[in-house]
Amino acid sequence: MKKTILMVAILASTFSSKIVAQTTTDTSLQAVITSYLDVKNALTKDNGANVRSAAKTLYTAINAVPMEKLSDIDHRVWMEYQEKLSYDTEHIKGTDELEHQREHFIKLSANFYKMIKVIKINKDDLYYQFCPMANDGKGAYWVSEKQAIANPYFGKKMMTCGSTKETIKGKP
Repeated sequence: MKKTILMVAILASTFSSKIVAQTTTDTSLQAVITSYLDVKNALTKDNGANVRSAAKTLYTAINAVPMEKLSDIDHRVWMEYQEKLSYDTEHIKGTDELEHQREHFIKLSANFYKMIKVIKINKDDLYYQFCPMANDGKGAYWVSEKQAIANPYFGKKMMTCGSTKETIKGKP
């Protein structure tokens, strides 16, 4: 009987530790999503100082993800994209110049999209959107929390230029 109680206690403790680790990881990854969206939203308002501030928060969130608590697959994916996300975020937070911020937001968005498609960290639906005129007519993508277009590449000049290309379903 004592062995059974001890075994149940050990299993409960292990299960509880995994839940806490998963909650910590989910919270830190959600902070990355929220901070990315804050950068995107600041770009739509054409305010380089606010973009810079949001990028500082994103940079901190990216570097605070507890990689050791990720599953093996998620850990490998995070390792692949963490440095790329940090690099572009560092450039965005390093200036108030919107043009330079938007150049790096193109790459940041591409890597962010690839990462969330594999790790599947979003609680709510997200929208993968595209503007054909951005990036000197080559087009550029971004991820949004809203289906309505709010273009981060042209801001107030062409706020609604673009379309939703994919809905990234939230994790149940």
